This record gives sequence, C-alpha cells and structure tokens, in this order.
Amino acid sequence: MINQILLVIYVIAIILLSLKLKQGTFSGFVVSDRQVMYPAVIGIAYMAAYFSAASFLGGGGFGLVAGLPWVIWAVFFHVAFACLAFLIAPKIWTMAQQYDAKTVPQLLERRYNSQEGKVLLAGIMLVMYTVYLVAIFKGCGNLFQGLLGITYVQGLILAVVIVALYYAIGGLPAILWISFLQGLIMIVGAILLYSGLISSGQGMAIWNNIPDAVLSMTGNAVPWQKSFGNAFAISLGLLALPDLLIMLFSAKDKRVVRFAGIYGPISIAVYALCIFSLGILAYGVFTSEQLAPFMTNPDGLVPFLATSLLPAGFDGIVLLAAISAAMSTMSAIVLVTTTALTSDILKFLSPNTPDKQVLLMTRIVGVIIIVLAAFFALDVPQMIVPLVSASMGVIACCVFVPLIFGIYWKRGTSMGFVASLIASFGSVVLWQYYGNPLIHTVFIGLICGTLAYIGGSLASKQGLPIAIDSE
Repeated sequence: MINQILLVIYVIAIILLSLKLKQGTFSGFVVSDRQVMYPAVIGIAYMAAYFSAASFLGGGGFGLVAGLPWVIWAVFFHVAFACLAFLIAPKIWTMAQQYDAKTVPQLLERRYNSQEGKVLLAGIMLVMYTVYLVAIFKGCGNLFQGLLGITYVQGLILAVVIVALYYAIGGLPAILWISFLQGLIMIVGAILLYSGLISSGQGMAIWNNIPDAVLSMTGNAVPWQKSFGNAFAISLGLLALPDLLIMLFSAKDKRVVRFAGIYGPISIAVYALCIFSLGILAYGVFTSEQLAPFMTNPDGLVPFLATSLLPAGFDGIVLLAAISAAMSTMSAIVLVTTTALTSDILKFLSPNTPDKQVLLMTRIVGVIIIVLAAFFALDVPQMIVPLVSASMGVIACCVFVPLIFGIYWKRGTSMGFVASLIASFGSVVLWQYYGNPLIHTVFIGLICGTLAYIGGSLASKQGLPIAIDSE
C-alpha cells in the first residue's frame, strides 16, 4: 500500500510541475528558449535522461550472467565518456548558438548545408529511437509488475499515461526540471540497493561468497568481449545521443554548460558504480537456487532485490527511482523523436508550416509514438541490455562521426555527412545479421562511418568554414 501511495504522490507532483512549466511556443517547448541557468539541473538531468529503466533493471541484472567484466567495462566507459562529453559540451553549445539550431538534425544540416542529410538522420532517429522506447517500456512493465503486483500490460498502460501527460504539457522545460528531480531519486535508490546488498553480505566479506567464475575477467555466462562491446556501445551515447544534446542547447550561456560538467560526470559515476555492481554482489547474499530464475530473465533481479533486502517504504523509494529512470529517458526520447518527424521532416516537405501548427503536431505525434512503442513492448523476447545496446549504438554512430568531425575538422562536407550516415547505419544493420557476434556492431559502424565521412569529404569540394572558439 505504501508503494501505491508514493506512486500517486509522485505522479501528482510531476503533473503539477509540468502544468507550471507549460510552454506556448515551439522554441520554448523544444529548447526552453535557451534560458536554463542552473548547471546542476542540466548536469543531473543529463544523467537521468541517459540512464533509463534499461540501466536500472537491465544494467543491474546483466551482471548476474555477464559477471565482473560487465561491471568493470560499464563503469569505466560511462565515467570516461561522461568526462569527454562535458569537455566538448561548450563547443556543441557554441555551434548550436551560431546556427540557431533547435534539433540535432537541424544543427548538422546547417553545419553541412545538407537538407538531405537532415532528413536522413531524422528518419534514422525516428526508427531507432522507437526501438529504444520499446526496450524502456519493457523495463517499465517488468518494474510495475514486480513492485506493484499488477500485470505486465497494466504496467505498460500506467507508464503510457504518466509519460504522455507530462511530455505533452510541459516539453523540454518540464523534462529538464522533472529529470533533475528524478535523477536525485535515482541516485538515492541506487545507493539504497547497493548498501542493502553490502549490509546483508556483512560488508566487504560479501566478496568472499561470490563464485570465482563470476569474478573472472573472461566472463561468466557471457563472454567478456560481448560485455566490452555492450558497455562501449551504450556509453558512446553520452557523447552523441540527441536526447542529451538538446539539454546542452537549452543552457543560457557557456558558463552553465561548463559547470554542468561537474554535476554530470559525478552523478553518472555514483549511479553507474552502484547499479552495475548489483548483479555480481547478489551472489554474495543469495543462494544459487534463489538466483536461478533470474539467469534467464536478469531484468527481474532488481525488483527482487528491492523487495527482499529493503523494509517497507524503502523499497518504494527504489520503485520511484526505477520509474524515474524510465520516465526521464522516455520523455526526452519522445521529444527528439517527434521533433525529428515534425520539425525536421515536415518542415522540409512543407516549409511554410507555421510554428504554432508544428508545436501542436509535436504534442499529438509524441503521444502517438508513446502508445505505439508500448504496443510493440507487449512481446519483447530479448533481454533489455542487448536491445538497448543495438538501438543506441546505431544512433550514436550516426551522430557521433559528423558531430565530432563537424566541430574539429573544417573540410567536412555535405557529401561526407550523408555518406557517413549511410555507411554507419548500413554497416551496423548488416553486421547485426552477418557479422561476428563477439565484435559489437558499434565498432563496425564507427569505422565505416568515419572512413565514408573522410572519403566523401575529400572527394567533394572544400568544407564549410566553422567559427567555434577554442575555449
């Protein structure tokens, strides 16, 4: 009963906040009119939007089958890429300001003077982010089922209602502030679960009870190469996912972006260490018979840990933390997916469409995408981590190459931009079906995308000059 009460209070709070932050203009809805002045809000919201229910449930449980390599590589890459992301964040903010870009496809279109590239990238985002949403909805359904005692379908419906309401009402301002609060809840929930396991395992003595096979760097039931690839592919998103980059676009000035670089990496480090360690630490507290059901469904481990280790009320905080992880990511993803369709594709096909109409369509289409993703999540046979890794890897590859080269290499051209998109997307899809499963598709996508970008740019005319300061 306590969990249900906490959930009701939580939902009422975020809806009231959404109503307070309701936006009437397209610019306000998608980039907060570039008026966000609090670094902590951007830094922690960045963390919350990045880590989803896939991390809370899938990432926490994946260590059960993958062993120590998953923990080592996941924590290392997340912290390393978070630091890199905020090192280049001021340059990204500057470029967004110079081109007055409100979406990532729009930013790259204006950098390369390529409407074709914009529409192609928007289409890729629309498809792959929908796949990503399906994975997150799967996590939500599992979460509500495990902690509220309702059916999986009821959990999906509940998630749809919550996300649709505060997305459609508030836009990015609501997403930022609610994600900031959700990020704080996520950190508390992660620490509670981690502390609960350490306490139940008699402190550091917990490591003595973990089987050697789980602590082997060759991997447990999953080879270390797959853990390495999954961790790298997912973490790469910190540098290039559009749902994170728009948060940088919203900053009032470069100072805000710089100081957000303190809050972002620290919160990511704490959360990653606590969550990704849960799977292997569970071996030090529970018997193999108790953990056996989760070897085939590791996504259900975290709800089990919450209800088994924590007293009533505290497991409710974990419930809110997991819900927060899902809601913060879904709302940001829906925003960039919808704007990719309405602002980037619709405005390309019908340039004279007024912003007021685009805003209305952005709200309506966003709700439709939420419902469709939940429908496809009714039957998702895969574990969350591989599904998220594949979808995030495609998006990250397609954005990372033209974004980074666009900042640091003046000779990049429209031909290079389009060639990199085609090569990244095509190589990832082909490798997914025909490549060596021990080599993650994201590595192939990055290599092919980079070679195509450089080759296409050198084969065409001199790139456009860019004037991004060196600070």
